[in-house]
Amino acid sequence: MTAFWIAAGLLTALVLAVLCWPLLRQRHAASTSRKALNTAIYRDQMAELDRDLASGAVSRDDHATAREELERRVLEDVAEDGGAVATAPRRLPRTALALGVALPAAAVALYFTLGNPTALDPSAQKNVAPTAAEVEKMVGALAEKLEKNPDNLQGWVMLGRSYKVMGRFDEAARAFEKAGSAMESEPELMLEVAELSAEQNQGKVEGRGLKLLKQVLKDQPDNPQALVLAGTDAYFRQNYPDAARYWERVLAQVPPDSEDARNLTAGLEKVRSMMGQGQPAATPAPKADAPAKPEARAAGATSVSGRVSLAPALLAKAGPDDTVYIFARPANGPRMPLAVLRVKVSDLPKDFSLDDSMAMSPDLKISSASELRIEARVSRSGDAISKPGDLSGEISPVKPGAQKLQLVIDKVVQ
Repeated sequence: MTAFWIAAGLLTALVLAVLCWPLLRQRHAASTSRKALNTAIYRDQMAELDRDLASGAVSRDDHATAREELERRVLEDVAEDGGAVATAPRRLPRTALALGVALPAAAVALYFTLGNPTALDPSAQKNVAPTAAEVEKMVGALAEKLEKNPDNLQGWVMLGRSYKVMGRFDEAARAFEKAGSAMESEPELMLEVAELSAEQNQGKVEGRGLKLLKQVLKDQPDNPQALVLAGTDAYFRQNYPDAARYWERVLAQVPPDSEDARNLTAGLEKVRSMMGQGQPAATPAPKADAPAKPEARAAGATSVSGRVSLAPALLAKAGPDDTVYIFARPANGPRMPLAVLRVKVSDLPKDFSLDDSMAMSPDLKISSASELRIEARVSRSGDAISKPGDLSGEISPVKPGAQKLQLVIDKVVQ
């Protein structure tokens, strides 16, 4: 706001300087009199007559007549000469002062009449973010509009993405279905369908989503998002060799010290362990005579809770409508979350609780892990898969049942 007024003031001062300078500067008076001007003209005319006589262009009689006429006109002009032709214009400081007051006042009045003064108020900007109810209303209005105009394929794409971010996966799937060929126009949209299928089928990519995922892998064999999805799909199908193969190709593309590299390495270790032991991905149910694990018997061992906040240094990098994903993952295991919670940046700081009821698979829950990694990520695109520019934070290792965790989003995903 301060910068705006400074810039506006400088521009106004520049305009006033240009307009007022001619009104304030002192000019030198013109000293050329009418007499002197006429004398110079008659002198030139006399010289011209003499040249014409010398060249024979006029006769002596004509020359004498013209000379007499010219001398008569000179005498008449001298008798009528009343002084200077022009006088110096005087300075106009009062006009300049009036202009200096009126112009800024008129500009401010016009801005407050025709402009948007509330845009300068930071507190008003914070109130611009729509509430959850307003978002629901906008999405509902878009759905009604598309029912009347079902041929708007891009509109169905937008509606499907909105439902997907809101966690309304069945409605998102129906919208993507109505989007038809638009969902196959670019790899990013094709992977949206595949990711939605994984959300609906406990990690497995089925039907159209699987077909589109295979198409992306054919056209772009090194697409990181496609490789992660393909590896996750293989993991939940207990096809551990393929899961390892896909995730190893992603691991070769990410920075060695990045969060993605650590997660992929942990997932690969889990997969290789499964391959070596021949165990299924899901933790088998304990036998009736087997003692329960201490973690499962402990109160609250099926959940973790705490408070997530955004580091002050990163506040400018996040918008109030950006999606915040809060995950619980195995500290040593695949990337598939054991529990997920979605909120908005505008909700932060936020008290959260993740428990077994949020599990994406009945076989993979918080209570099934001995140690957890609790992560929070601000997704600027709304995508659940990490992308460069997202903001993240994590705590690890965490025991199931942990409470009062303080999770700070303090890193930028590279």
